[in-house]
Amino acid sequence: MRTIWKILLVCSCISCHSNAENKNKVVVPKIIKKSLPSTKNKKTDTLLSSVMEFVDYNDDGDYFSLSAKKKDKMFSFINDGNSDRSLLRGDLIEINWKKDSISIAGDGETKVQAERIVSVKKLKDGHVSLFRKNYPTALKYTWPQEEQYSKSYLDKLYTLTEYYIANSGNTLLKQQIKTKGELSYSIEKQRRQNKEYVLIGIATINDQHAETVQWLYFDNEEDLLYEYDLPQDRLVKFN
Repeated sequence: MRTIWKILLVCSCISCHSNAENKNKVVVPKIIKKSLPSTKNKKTDTLLSSVMEFVDYNDDGDYFSLSAKKKDKMFSFINDGNSDRSLLRGDLIEINWKKDSISIAGDGETKVQAERIVSVKKLKDGHVSLFRKNYPTALKYTWPQEEQYSKSYLDKLYTLTEYYIANSGNTLLKQQIKTKGELSYSIEKQRRQNKEYVLIGIATINDQHAETVQWLYFDNEEDLLYEYDLPQDRLVKFN
């Protein structure tokens, strides 16, 4: 009898001990996993960085933005936290940004993904910056007063024309810049093949005589600039 009770007691203890071990193995790891979630892979915590070519600022919308390009690909960044506006088109910059979201006004405050700038550093002068250093005289321009262009739009056309002049291969323009002669341009609307453009006529001024040496067509809708090829009577996209 004593032998039988010993056997039963030992079996009972082994069973209890085995159940306790199984309980620990199954339940405890699950609790630890749930209570200690990992946050290392969150996209919002990741700082991204790249070297790009500055294009322009846009402070007219609900969110201030900065545009830049890498090779032929364009990028747009939320630029609310950056008050500096000294960059000129073509400057080489290093941009640090993070993934974020913004609310679309008038759309039920719908959230959309966006890239928000953390910092911007200029690395090298572009052609426009070098042009301003070598040619400090401001460009003069005229436009039909009945058009009533806003200052921001006239500024846009100014920087666009300046960008063309700084990067143009036109020999007459390059000679005028070299001698620091006067440059001006005119602005008017022009229809071509049933499409409306802004026509920009760049002129050199010598001895009070203005001579238009290059016509440009600007497509407002597509934000594209074209050189006018007079001999071929065609528009050539200018990058």
